[in-house]
Amino acid sequence: MTPFDPRTDLRVERNIAAKPETVWRCWTDPALFAQWFAPAPFTVKDIAYDFEPGGRANLTMVLDDGAEMPLRGCVLVADAARRLVTTDALLGGYRPNAAPFMTAIYELEAVPDGTLYCATVLHGDKDARKRHEKMGFHDGWATVIRQLGDLANTIEGKTP
Repeated sequence: MTPFDPRTDLRVERNIAAKPETVWRCWTDPALFAQWFAPAPFTVKDIAYDFEPGGRANLTMVLDDGAEMPLRGCVLVADAARRLVTTDALLGGYRPNAAPFMTAIYELEAVPDGTLYCATVLHGDKDARKRHEKMGFHDGWATVIRQLGDLANTIEGKTP
């Protein structure tokens, strides 16, 4: 695995009090995915993920003012309930993307109280990293993980 480089990479890590299998279900079921993936009040639509190498990793983020941001990418690794790696450097079918921004590595580790969820985002250079940070990476991605944890806990019958 690529070592973390603080000059170009960002990371957020949280414990979720649900099993990795439940967290993975929240990723792979489009109806569940839509409930947590964007930091409220943003939403997502047009979710099309193919959880296999070369598969699509597509969605449209809808901002609070109604503006839409289509996000198109490719799944590189899909190891159920363990790891998902996506990139926008490629589109589904490994087609090159004209304007890449990041590769995201999502790792789920079973821990005694649920799942350690770690998202590492790799950028091509320090300017892209800074741009992502200014977009609200830390708050936004932490909010999304909290929303994911709340949903996963509800599915398992736990109070968030």
